[in-house]
Amino acid sequence: MKMKSVCILLFYILTTTAYDQNGDFNERPTGRKLCPPMENIPQPINRVNTSAILQELRKEMKKAKAYHGPPLDAYIIPDTDEHQVLIHQNEEVADHDKRLKYVSGFSGTGGIAVVTQTKAIFWTEWMYYKQADEELSCDWQLLVRGESKRLDEWLVDEFKPNARVAVDLKLISNGDWEFLYRALANESIILVPINNNIIDLIWVENRPSYPMREAYVWPLEYAGKKWENKLDETREKIKEMGCDAMVVTALDEIAWLLNIRGYDIPYGPFLKSYAIVSKDQLHLYTDQEKLSMSVRQHLHTDNCFSAHCARVHDYEAIWTDLRTLSQVWRKVLVPSATEFNSGASRCIYILIQADKRKQAPSPIMYMIAEKNPVEKQGMRYSHVRDSAAMCNILAKLNEQFRNGQQLTELAVANMVDKYRDEQNHSRGASFRSIVGYGPNGAIPHYTPSPATSLKLDHMSTLVIDSGAHYWDGTTDVTRTVHFGQPSTVQIEAYTRVLMASIDLASFSFPCTLTLNQIDVIARAPLWDFSYDYKHGTGHGIGVFLKVHEPPVNMYYGQKSSDVVLKEGYFISDEPGYYKENHFGVRLETILEVIPKNETAGKYLTFTPITLVPFEPKLIDYYMLSPKQVRWLNAYNDKIRKEVGAELLKNNRSRLGYEWMMARTHPVFSDGRRNNGRYLAIVAAAAVALFVSAATAVDSPIQTLI
Repeated sequence: MKMKSVCILLFYILTTTAYDQNGDFNERPTGRKLCPPMENIPQPINRVNTSAILQELRKEMKKAKAYHGPPLDAYIIPDTDEHQVLIHQNEEVADHDKRLKYVSGFSGTGGIAVVTQTKAIFWTEWMYYKQADEELSCDWQLLVRGESKRLDEWLVDEFKPNARVAVDLKLISNGDWEFLYRALANESIILVPINNNIIDLIWVENRPSYPMREAYVWPLEYAGKKWENKLDETREKIKEMGCDAMVVTALDEIAWLLNIRGYDIPYGPFLKSYAIVSKDQLHLYTDQEKLSMSVRQHLHTDNCFSAHCARVHDYEAIWTDLRTLSQVWRKVLVPSATEFNSGASRCIYILIQADKRKQAPSPIMYMIAEKNPVEKQGMRYSHVRDSAAMCNILAKLNEQFRNGQQLTELAVANMVDKYRDEQNHSRGASFRSIVGYGPNGAIPHYTPSPATSLKLDHMSTLVIDSGAHYWDGTTDVTRTVHFGQPSTVQIEAYTRVLMASIDLASFSFPCTLTLNQIDVIARAPLWDFSYDYKHGTGHGIGVFLKVHEPPVNMYYGQKSSDVVLKEGYFISDEPGYYKENHFGVRLETILEVIPKNETAGKYLTFTPITLVPFEPKLIDYYMLSPKQVRWLNAYNDKIRKEVGAELLKNNRSRLGYEWMMARTHPVFSDGRRNNGRYLAIVAAAAVALFVSAATAVDSPIQTLI
């Protein structure tokens, strides 16, 4: 999945501004499509009129139900929930919590809004501008992060001293609150804390309920470690940090720690909850109706008086209990912002006395990232099955196109989801499938809708970025294909992206090298092309957890980061090329971090676990170096052995098998592909193999590949 340079959009908007070479402010023109509305010219069919909602919001801003004091001049609406789950990055909050979508109509991922008594301002990322422009009514002014004023700058320019700007304390991280508070206080503008969300006061009709499905136990055969042992290790880490308790706010950390999963977040197997870990107690705050008998038995919730059981409380009780419980603790660890999680909310932070707080990155985050042997094996197995599914998907698409069937982006996305759901151990998609053809492929985070879905033809590239959750792993893969004869420009772009991908995947490095240092290895082939992509090269990925997992976010442009890779980490390798309004190329492969041979862990390297062939017609093999050719041949051989064996288990996968074999021929060191007699031999062997219904991995065909 495509990443941004830093995961927290609010942090982006608070800390980033665009200036020209002379140091002057350089703001993109804010002209909106068909704004103001013109007579007899219809608005975009997916545009949402939120005028009435804005009117109701402004009325509430003049009242005092959610706060005490004079009327509000502005209200900030982030795209998070209480756990700082971020809607962008294609990781979403529950429909019940999509307040930004309700007030703006924006159905995409990523954004933040400010509503005043006369204006409505919406910030988004550059890759979402087109979608936001289509969906937001003309009530809204649309700004692009990095090309317009920052949030704090806009507020300072808009208001005079003593103006009152409000935000829900549960929906803003402590770090973001403190930054914004200081910026506004310097101009004598008041940042007002809100405890009862104003959107909640007006969103009373047709508001989706939270899912009511019960949480479930993640079996030990996949987890590899009992939750009680994880709890002991967590307590030891907390002690090492000079604390005797910790508030756990990240949903993936609670899921991992307790070996439980849930249904509360779209595309994420999480139970909406908080946890408090002390040296002798564990408290879990959640909707108790979602705790099945098996989960309660698993957590030993009945008659809980020991250190290895969970004391269960109602979700809302955290707001009173935390203040009380913290009185007996000497020092409480409160999570700070990291990649893909902005840390504890301001509301959590202020419930603990100032002299008892210690804010630092969660130690659980690092424990999750370093997979145990069972988790590592599960990731490898799940990616073989997922790669087989992708081979079947791409083979089917290729066949349908050759047969003249009309395909659309939306139809492809639906097919991708359907094939994934049919895989063994499947637990659903890990994010909304990104399927972009031609100009839409040049929008890194584009997701098709009935209003925007393009028809596919033979002229351009198709980018498919998708993934799934399985009991034993989470996947995220991107491949770019072409159903016709690609142009020279498309071939060079694809080949350079492939070179970038291979250079990272084959890189060996000292274990002390930081992520932003490693990132330049992947970008070099594209820098030679005088091109750079605006997103990160790699992110972490969980085991039946988050598809974007901290602490890994590989991007040379981010602020100085001391994060280093360790054996057992899994990261994405996803360089890209995007020619605006024309076409896009992205290739994403998940890599496992492994020790370099005979270096005692002092040097590390990677091995790929995503095993989906690259598209030969888009590759200029003569551009590849001998080292890149060797890596590609080894990769293709691994695909044939591991994915080939998986495809041979099911006769329905014959089409996928043949498609895979046709795209994994060896390449000579001078760039020539071995297409002739070799292809005939392999094809004949494959047919014979299917006729005899042979399914063994050690079948005679292995001697040919």
